[in-house]
Amino acid sequence: MIPDNFIQELLNRVDIVDVVSKVVPLKKTGKNLMGCCPFHHEKTPSFSVNPQKQFFKCFGCGAAGTVIRFVMNYDGLTFPEAVRKLAESVGMEVPEERPGEKAKRERAKTLTDRMQMAADFYTEALRQNERAIDYLKGRGISGLTAARYGLGYSPDAWQSLKDVFGDQYEDPEMTEESGCGLVIVKEQGRRYDRFRGRLMFPIRNPRGQVIGFGARTLNGDEHPKYLNSPETAIYHKGLEIYGLYEAADTIRKNGRAIVCEGYMDVIQLSQAGFTEAVAALGTSITSDHVRKLLKMVSKVYFSFDGDSAGQHALRRAMEAALPVVRDAQEVRFVVLPEEHDPDSLIKEKGAHAFEEQLDRSLTLSEFFVHTLTEGKNLGTAEGRTQLLAEAKPLLVGMREAPLLRTQILGVLGRWTQMTPDAVARALGIAQPTVASQATQEGSERVNWKRDWTRPRRDAQPRRIVPAGVTADKNERILQYFITHPAIALEYSAMVEEEIVERAERGDSICEQIVEVWRVLTAMTTDRVPSPAALLLALRRSEHIARYEELAAREFEVEATDEVVRAEFEMIRASLELETLKGEMQRVMAAPNPDLEIIGRLIRRERVIREHIEQTKRKQSMQQRF
Repeated sequence: MIPDNFIQELLNRVDIVDVVSKVVPLKKTGKNLMGCCPFHHEKTPSFSVNPQKQFFKCFGCGAAGTVIRFVMNYDGLTFPEAVRKLAESVGMEVPEERPGEKAKRERAKTLTDRMQMAADFYTEALRQNERAIDYLKGRGISGLTAARYGLGYSPDAWQSLKDVFGDQYEDPEMTEESGCGLVIVKEQGRRYDRFRGRLMFPIRNPRGQVIGFGARTLNGDEHPKYLNSPETAIYHKGLEIYGLYEAADTIRKNGRAIVCEGYMDVIQLSQAGFTEAVAALGTSITSDHVRKLLKMVSKVYFSFDGDSAGQHALRRAMEAALPVVRDAQEVRFVVLPEEHDPDSLIKEKGAHAFEEQLDRSLTLSEFFVHTLTEGKNLGTAEGRTQLLAEAKPLLVGMREAPLLRTQILGVLGRWTQMTPDAVARALGIAQPTVASQATQEGSERVNWKRDWTRPRRDAQPRRIVPAGVTADKNERILQYFITHPAIALEYSAMVEEEIVERAERGDSICEQIVEVWRVLTAMTTDRVPSPAALLLALRRSEHIARYEELAAREFEVEATDEVVRAEFEMIRASLELETLKGEMQRVMAAPNPDLEIIGRLIRRERVIREHIEQTKRKQSMQQRF
């Protein structure tokens, strides 16, 4: 675990503008810098970098965060890997809190070095094996494509790797249980190469390090057809994506990723010009795979074989995508003719035919309905019930895309002869209800028949909250605490006196305000943390996604400290007015109202309203000048 104080110091030294400008041309626009987003394809720049807050935000795809988040998304790195990369760029050494962490990382480096040695050996062996070369030529694979993916050949011998590693061949690090899995150990202790007489496909992580291999037989009757590296200390097939390292630049440039079934599909698509192709590794597509791709790009296509097995794989990909896709993202499904896979279609009809299939692909909602309605008699109540029962677990887990889920509920309503609300209730999904403006305004007019001749003393022009700023008062406090840490520290007394008590009574927003405030005060030494540093310190909170969303929304407003201070005063005053109103109603409801208490409440209300008027006049003067 990397210490938080180190991360804060790192953010103080690293300038997000320097990091982003190395990969994104930026142009000064007011206080911010703008450029085309590296995470989705666009012609008009919508990617903004704020030097003051050290924060980035794309108004097109919604990507936002700190410089560490940018490196994680752009390079496909984990949080610790991104921190280490940034630390290296400014000459800082990352401290290790957990004993053995450094040794573990050094061991992983040793294992990847060994895998690279094996990959180099296999590549050289391919050049000398006519049979393997003829096979690639027969599949239409050029030498350039083979070099792009580092293809190789494992000699058909029991211990060919012993010539590469010498005495290290006997080390535990060569085996599956303790190391990289290149060597198998029999019960008698005899060792031999895992891969023999096969075409080799190196598997690289996002940093380009070889972490595993896929191996295809050259004998048509040999089983298994594909033999893959086992799970090791450096290779976890449920998390890695084949071809992602090679495809990363094209994925960002084209704004899409194409997920196919296997190694040869990726290579054949790349050969045909679709260099953004990737594949899962000997396993079904998982939500982790989809999440990793959607961090890089906002549009992902799944294109598997047209046979029944391929269509079943598409169904599993849909189930993996539903829990992680967001409203601003797009997942599509290519349903090929039954007799084709991507390679055969391209070979028979050309690359344009596959591009046409991409254009005709089904959206997530379309494929959802297409898959779930297939084989059901929706003319009967039983068939419609089966559809809802099958849809329920899929839609209940679809929490990241509430708008898309609402649309799917509407489509299901048409198929099941029910209203969308009835479908939502049947599935146990609470649909958000939004009161109309007339209803909201009407709720403010209490006893209007009795008081219509008397103007309300508290009537004020309806305030329009700027885009990006939440309308809820407590949530605005939370939003400004995250984006203006210095102001948050100024209002520590308010938190201690007013908000902590409401948090203890179970107010969820107040609980989050207190959490942010406590983390902020614990971080503060002689320098006020930046919003980026604060968000990173909060990264382990269960509310971090909400905090990042509020920060990104306020990014659109760019409120100054003076505006925020005035806003805090207005919010604090209005909240106190609400409290006074409740106390007044409680006192007035008593059989014998205490006139002294009523008088005190009225005088306090007058003071608060005068303070509000003064604050408004001050705001007006600031806006004028």
